[in-house]
Amino acid sequence: MRVPRALVAAAAVACLAAGPTTWAAQAGDLAQVVEGDEAIAPAGEEATIDHGHVDIGAQVIDGQAEFLARDDSQPQPVWRHLEDVVFRVGDAAQLTVPDDDEFSFVGAEGSSSVWTVPQTEIADVPWLGWNTQAPSLVEAVDRGVDMEFLGHSGPGEFSLFLQNGGFEPPEVLWSTKAGKADSFWVDSGTHTHANWVFTQPGIHQVGIRLHAQTRSGEDLSTDGILTFAVGSAADADPAQAHQAQWDPAAARTGAEDGPAPRWLIGAGLAVAALVVLAVVAVVLRRRKGHDHA
Repeated sequence: MRVPRALVAAAAVACLAAGPTTWAAQAGDLAQVVEGDEAIAPAGEEATIDHGHVDIGAQVIDGQAEFLARDDSQPQPVWRHLEDVVFRVGDAAQLTVPDDDEFSFVGAEGSSSVWTVPQTEIADVPWLGWNTQAPSLVEAVDRGVDMEFLGHSGPGEFSLFLQNGGFEPPEVLWSTKAGKADSFWVDSGTHTHANWVFTQPGIHQVGIRLHAQTRSGEDLSTDGILTFAVGSAADADPAQAHQAQWDPAAARTGAEDGPAPRWLIGAGLAVAALVVLAVVAVVLRRRKGHDHA
């Protein structure tokens, strides 16, 4: 199931402002231009990003998609290889979960603190979003890309959601607590930010797949693993943080913990109904035999 395009488009014109104790919405400007000649850092050039603007996204290089991070936290943007990047999410990122059932998907009690990479920029915290604006990608793909959640590895729960302001409820994209792991569509040439929430400190990894069709109808796909050092005490050294080594078998989306699929519930009810009918038939048969006797 895909999140509707309108949801992602709405996020391009509205953002979440995170205060020290609550989540509240306000408008934000996400206008930016991505040039085709922006530098790509050499593989192995490590970077710890603890503030400023960064987008994840894909470049198409020699016909192959590559998942990168566009680091705009310095005067000139540079695209970095994800395996060389650690996002340091210190205690300045701690926010209070609203005491509201609408935020139960976060996986933390209301009024408790969680670590949040917020939808709008705050000081001393990375401002992480995604874009599909790289000219090589725009020229290659047909209309846009799917973003697929491959799972979360790390302590506690992880969620990704949009808050569009006013009295609108949060729009949950992914949640390990709620078992929300649907892929969603992102139009080509767009730029979006959301709230990335972690309930416990430590080293976290989030797996994402970008999938698209080229204008000629061929599949184009690339996987990326984002590494976060959450909490001021977490080791943000890239070499140490990446020792976590992404394990797809151990990563959780939460969907595996969710309620049984409807077809399975329906099958169970059908079996139960057949058992009841069989019991009734046996009882009636015995009663009929007794009457004849």
